[in-house]
Amino acid sequence: MLNSDDFLLEIGCEELPARAQAVLINALAKGFENALVACGLAHGAIHAYVTPRRLAVWIEKLQKQSAKQKVERKGPLLSLAIDAKGKPTPAGLGFAKSCGVEFASLDRIASDKGDCLYYCSEMPGQMTAKLLPALCEQVIVALPIAKAMRWGDSEISFARPVHWIVLLLGKEVIPATLLGQNSDRLTYGHRFHHPQAISLDEPKHYESTLQKAHVVADAEKRRALIVRDLKDVVAAVKGEATLNEDLLNEVTAIVEWPVAFLGQFDKHFLTVPHEALILAMQQHQKAFCVHDKQQQLLPYFIGVSNIDSRDPSVVVHGNERVMNARLADAQFFFDSDRKHSLAFMAKKLDEIIFHAHLGTLQDRSLRIADLAKTIALPLRLNGEDAYRAGLLCKADLVSDMVGEFPELQGIMGGHYAAHSREVPAVAKAIAEHYQPRFALDELPQSPLGAVVAIADKIDTLVGIFAVGEIPKGDKDPYALRRLALGVLKIIIDRQWSLDLWQLLQNACTFYGDKAKNAHLVQHIFDFMMERLKHQYIEQGIAAEIFMAVLAKRPVEPYDFALRLRAVQAFCELPQSAALAAANKRVSRILEKEAVNLVGQSVQETLLLEPAEKALWQALMAKKQEVLPLYKAQKYEQALSVLAALQPTIDAFFETTMVMAEDQALRNNRLALLVELRDLFSAVADLSCL
Repeated sequence: MLNSDDFLLEIGCEELPARAQAVLINALAKGFENALVACGLAHGAIHAYVTPRRLAVWIEKLQKQSAKQKVERKGPLLSLAIDAKGKPTPAGLGFAKSCGVEFASLDRIASDKGDCLYYCSEMPGQMTAKLLPALCEQVIVALPIAKAMRWGDSEISFARPVHWIVLLLGKEVIPATLLGQNSDRLTYGHRFHHPQAISLDEPKHYESTLQKAHVVADAEKRRALIVRDLKDVVAAVKGEATLNEDLLNEVTAIVEWPVAFLGQFDKHFLTVPHEALILAMQQHQKAFCVHDKQQQLLPYFIGVSNIDSRDPSVVVHGNERVMNARLADAQFFFDSDRKHSLAFMAKKLDEIIFHAHLGTLQDRSLRIADLAKTIALPLRLNGEDAYRAGLLCKADLVSDMVGEFPELQGIMGGHYAAHSREVPAVAKAIAEHYQPRFALDELPQSPLGAVVAIADKIDTLVGIFAVGEIPKGDKDPYALRRLALGVLKIIIDRQWSLDLWQLLQNACTFYGDKAKNAHLVQHIFDFMMERLKHQYIEQGIAAEIFMAVLAKRPVEPYDFALRLRAVQAFCELPQSAALAAANKRVSRILEKEAVNLVGQSVQETLLLEPAEKALWQALMAKKQEVLPLYKAQKYEQALSVLAALQPTIDAFFETTMVMAEDQALRNNRLALLVELRDLFSAVADLSCL
């Protein structure tokens, strides 16, 4: 493209928040893409760069002049724009003025309401160099900055104080003042390795120029370098680096020139639960853990420095000293907590308020224990163990370790339960009862863990709904949406026949008068079904399929999932469209005649037409075949069997007048349709499809 040049914008600033960088750079690139389209400026590839000290975008082959634009405007109707004497009215003159032309030069055009004034012109293209300052400011202002900062005595704000702006089109600087800085071609390299200014000759050399100044500008390349170095460094101890994705992203966002190093900590710290050690290393030191091929933690860590030291041993020893101090803190918390049993810790829960209207954490633990027992018994699990796990599941919230690392709640409870010589199943259940903690988290692996997890989540749902703090919009402070989905996922995954409605009612009884709202269970049940609907839609299940199953109001989540799978498979059958249409037709007919069908049953002597006789015989035969399948929850197989009725049903509607003049014949045929509807709708309301 001869009439084009590369464009570069760089915003140089103080260290940007690690978690904000990906959001900011994606918004910057997308903002320019949209703005250039709006201006009619063609361009090539857009490259986005982010480091702790800069945001930048390089746009290849940006057109030097915007395309011509046709401007069309419809004005007021002629009856309003011209008076009886043929002179322009104020409305007509106002439209001409807004278009910047004389009234006489306006054209006329037909519209739906009559002829009206019309203005058409062609705007010449504008020079890109003149458009860019305003365009850049527009994009920058629109960046999603959660907490903007101001610096000096200026009212200008940004994510962090800005120190320089680079604005180049080809080899020329575009004069502009952005974020309080005049544009230039000067950038800066690594804060320590290359603090002096660097003159950029043209945009395409941006990345390579910074590379020479100890800055890897591309975040993805920087991330790949870190991963490579982690694997190289850990090879020396024949271990493997634990590549935690969140930590990897964070470390990528806090260094410009990554240099990995291997450190070691005292082996005796390995007696502390590994979850605590890993969290201390990752959170406090931003270090990666090292494990062996059996996934056992080794006494090493990998740090990533932002400096290429002349004496790496100094960096290593300094980090080892701090790491040992951090792990010593974890050791102290663990040893201190183990001086008391988990049951002793549980006694302190009566000093902590769960919710102003719902009592203390001890009250909550008692409710969870009671509910867990009611869930466990029908599943033929040990009810006393379920009660014990529920009673102790929140005890670790008063421990020193969880006070330091809240993410370890439940996990440390499991360790302390084992140390207190609780039954292994109880300790395991306590460790698992918060799962799933987030969307892709694992579900509880033990049956008792699943029971306590369900009880814990349902107790929260019932309690918070009872006090009226229902999630609204994106506000969900108690994560009720996640809890609702967690309950459903656990039940479905374990294939348990649990009545969700009854579970909610049981939970309400343990709250006493606080949960006596007559509609409370209905509201929570509907809320949970709505979450399930969104989950299945994300998995590719059509909303109409979900609603067809929901119409039957199944109260067991696993049974619901089986029905959903069956209807989805049914919809893929070649007969499904015709059968769904037939079910809709049947539903419409029966809806109008509901009053006349009370106590009505099919009388074989009134079956006169061959088609209705054939349908009756086919229905009775299929009924004998599918009822056992329904009872065994083999819904997919049952609907597949019923799909064979399609030709018989079609023949019935083609040859038989349902609404016969003879009332007895009409009622008998309506009763036949009731049999047809009931047989098909045992799984779902297929008329919803």
